[in-house]
Amino acid sequence: MRQSLPLTLALAACAAPPVPERAPGVAGYAAAHAGGALIVTRDAAPFTYSDGAEARRAADRLCGGRVDSSTEDNFRDGAWIYPRGCA
Repeated sequence: MRQSLPLTLALAACAAPPVPERAPGVAGYAAAHAGGALIVTRDAAPFTYSDGAEARRAADRLCGGRVDSSTEDNFRDGAWIYPRGCA
């Protein structure tokens, strides 16, 4: 029984679920996740509707590569919302 314990532990480690990676920190911006959506806010003045390009660049960096942008992306209450989250 004792001899099988190391093998059991080793196999359990192989079956462990992957730990989700944290988005890299991006100075001046914050991200929140709600229902699979990515919500991007700016620490300084809140985003406006005309700040979509800046919000998209920040979302790409917060996702560690690329946000899954679509025609469903929208602006609300000083935040840009990407319903599909990170790609």
